[in-house]
Amino acid sequence: MDQKLITLIIFFSVTSLFAQKKTLTHSDYDLWKNITNTKISDNGKLIVSTIQTNTRRGDGYIEIYNTKSKRKFTFPNGYDTSISSDENYVVFKRKPKYQVTRSEKKKKIDKEKRTKDVLFIYNVNTNSIYDSIAKVKSYKLPKDHENWLVLESYKRADSKKNKKDTLDKNKSSLAYQQNYALIYSFKTKQKDTIHQIKEFVVPDKGNVFYYTLKNKKDKDKDLGIYQYNCISKNTTVIDTTKYKYDKLSVYKDGDKLAYLSVSDSTDVDSLQFELHYYANNTLEKLVDTLGKNLRKHWILSENQEPFFSENGNRLYLYSKPKVVYKIDTTMLKDEVPQVDVWNWQDKLIQPEQKSKFDKLSKKAFISYFDIEKKKYVHLQDETIEDLIFDKNKEQQYILGESSTPYDLNRSWDYPWTNDFYVIDTYTGNKKLILKNKGKRPYLSPDGQYALHYDMKEKHWFSIHLSTHQKINLTKDLDVAFFEEDDDHPTLPDAYGFGGFDKDQNALIYDRFDIWKISLTGKEKPINLTKSGRKNTIEYRTKMLDSDDKNIASYIGEELLITSFDKTTKASGLYTLKKKKLIEKIAPTEYSINSHKKAKNANIFVFRKGNFKIFPDLYTFNNSFQNIKKITEVNPHQKNFKWGTAELFSWKANDGKKLEGIVYKPENFDPSKKYPLITYFYEKRSDSYRSYHIPRPSASTVNPSYLVSNDYIMFVPDIVYDEGKPGASAYNCIVSGVEALEELGYIDSNNIGIQGQSWGGYQVAYLITVTNKFKAAMAGAPVSNMTSAYGGIRWKSGLSRAFQYERTQSRLGKNLWEGFDLYIENSPLFGIPKIETPLLMMHNDNDGAVPYYQGIEMFMGMRRLQKPVWLLVYNEEAHNLRKMRNKQDLSIRMMQFFDHYLKGSNPPEWMTTGVPRVQKGKDLGYDLDTIRVAPTRITPSSNE
Repeated sequence: MDQKLITLIIFFSVTSLFAQKKTLTHSDYDLWKNITNTKISDNGKLIVSTIQTNTRRGDGYIEIYNTKSKRKFTFPNGYDTSISSDENYVVFKRKPKYQVTRSEKKKKIDKEKRTKDVLFIYNVNTNSIYDSIAKVKSYKLPKDHENWLVLESYKRADSKKNKKDTLDKNKSSLAYQQNYALIYSFKTKQKDTIHQIKEFVVPDKGNVFYYTLKNKKDKDKDLGIYQYNCISKNTTVIDTTKYKYDKLSVYKDGDKLAYLSVSDSTDVDSLQFELHYYANNTLEKLVDTLGKNLRKHWILSENQEPFFSENGNRLYLYSKPKVVYKIDTTMLKDEVPQVDVWNWQDKLIQPEQKSKFDKLSKKAFISYFDIEKKKYVHLQDETIEDLIFDKNKEQQYILGESSTPYDLNRSWDYPWTNDFYVIDTYTGNKKLILKNKGKRPYLSPDGQYALHYDMKEKHWFSIHLSTHQKINLTKDLDVAFFEEDDDHPTLPDAYGFGGFDKDQNALIYDRFDIWKISLTGKEKPINLTKSGRKNTIEYRTKMLDSDDKNIASYIGEELLITSFDKTTKASGLYTLKKKKLIEKIAPTEYSINSHKKAKNANIFVFRKGNFKIFPDLYTFNNSFQNIKKITEVNPHQKNFKWGTAELFSWKANDGKKLEGIVYKPENFDPSKKYPLITYFYEKRSDSYRSYHIPRPSASTVNPSYLVSNDYIMFVPDIVYDEGKPGASAYNCIVSGVEALEELGYIDSNNIGIQGQSWGGYQVAYLITVTNKFKAAMAGAPVSNMTSAYGGIRWKSGLSRAFQYERTQSRLGKNLWEGFDLYIENSPLFGIPKIETPLLMMHNDNDGAVPYYQGIEMFMGMRRLQKPVWLLVYNEEAHNLRKMRNKQDLSIRMMQFFDHYLKGSNPPEWMTTGVPRVQKGKDLGYDLDTIRVAPTRITPSSNE
């Protein structure tokens, strides 16, 4: 056959294939699902995945995969999954169909009367549903016991028609008045009912659980606290004499219980709590309302649960100093002044105190009761803000930390620092061992050492907890363990900690490799991976044990290690065997992440994908011979036009070599000219192989949507010079765009930029120094660094000064020392130069960047009659949270770019606006075929 004819056939076949595919629209977002939770049973037999519609506007499902039989079971709308310890059952709840819930909300049906969740029990051996229970609120399954579970059911909704009859027949009618508990037997399917349930706790193992009962009215006296035996079905009354029972805590074997109680309701606003301990059918009061066994003038805290140590010998409790307020009881409530008193010597400024009010008002301190020795030890006083335990809560030495001496400086300084104390848990005595340090130490598994990275000295140290001897573990090594390319004007952080190995050595990272370091300092550190620096491959360990997150994971006797090639951005999986790296999953064109391991078996799951392929779930065993894909979450993607991701490198204006990502349509034609949208935020090139679900935008453009709609998207890395964040952004971003233009397929007359937060600031800055961009969208931008410097991050209540002096803004000086830098880098003062139309989003409940920053930019451009729009989503945060608002932003942002970069008609919200009286009634999406937006800009240069 003629070669030209073959080429034509292939061309028309490919063209036909692309023509059949659909372009992504905003109405397609609900099609995409995501894996929101994955659980693997302790022995690795079962892998349970929860898959939900990414927008939550639709129905999801759970998938149960049996690694032994290879069978799969799927059930619609399942979530909140648990696996029985014998791997014979999977318990989960099923939520109502999305359209049912939506319809009930639309009809304004009372919440109590809406369709409720159903509990389902799946039988692994028969691969089928074993049983179901309707109207379930919550359930608890013993972690290490397989015979029973306890659930709370919603009270029954009796109709008006039969309500009187029911009450007449059974005056208690408890099932219709209050929620109730069911004890369910897996073997027999039998259910025992406990009415008027208030609270219940289930131990990890054993055959008993504990619960409290309440009266219908919240202010009425509780009915009591009880023990239920799931084998004999007998109920034991523990106590019924108190007004209130709260904060139940059970030891893992079920043979010990602790709880709080209140004797009477004399003063509901200041209830006096007591602590009780129950074991061997004996109830003992440990702390009474007078503070028995506590420090003098201290009281029991009602806000925290007591808890047991791993071996059950210690019962930990919380107490706090008793505070007596000077209240003028002669004043009416509306006569009491409401004022915040700001004092320049306050450790925490008033907004931070307000942000942390709940935490501060509930602050309490830990002591423990030694059950065998009948001894109380107070570990924490008001100088110690937090304790660092091991997982067992039993070791002799622990650490305490305090930021109090440095809280004032946190408003402008970084890193935030603490003092660290070693505390002898046998006596409660403490000794200062680290002063004014920025990193939290790690406790060694044997409880003998603390491992600490010193940010000032840039080395790792061990501290012997009993002798307090401090040893520099890395001083003789010729590699850096701090982040060498960190461009913030502050002390660099460590590359990281990789956990403790099975021999209790510390595993730490340099830029590329993993080092094994003995905490005694007597053995020479060993580079375990060796080749990372030579090959620019970043090796890291995994810590997959949910019970002890500081322990490195193994496959058998081999240390589990991941790799990330900093050049190709490919990831792989290795083990370390006899000091050699053994390749298990070769680095390819995929990103491999979300690793999980069975607790008692070498069964693993992970996700694998790239920009074109959704990261589905895969499983393998320790042989790595049979890696199997076990989910297929978004098969419909094949029906849509997609695209490709490519790495792109260039030299910035100052000669720095940079990287970025270029996203192209899948039917990309290099002879065509494409509109370009440039998005940026710090460094993003390492995410080159990441998948981007098409979804409504919380704040940024979506690569998958853009390429499906025939845009090119460019994401350049940015590096910064101290004091020049704006100029640095120009140096990197504009040079990258110009380098991309040289390839010939970018329509230079139709280039836009978009960024959020720090990226939004850079968008606002760039349009004051260049006209290269035809349209710009900035989310939550700082426009005036002089006013932002003195502002507040309202969510945290923190002063913003530290981020300008020491962190992301990178100015390196305070406002008075670097006044010119604050002016030079503020977009507000460059507004007269702006010729680029700007769309902003800045929400009125933004807790990160003050809302007035967007207003300052808008009002300045409006005053000088520059085309500008500001979207303010009510009661929304820094990034949008409500799906309806995300959908709206996605539509408006792309209508804006489509108008300026593709020549589409502008929507009415851009031309005539949306008057307040039309808010929520007319969204202004319709395209205006009569009026046009303000004068369109022809790119030029004003550099």
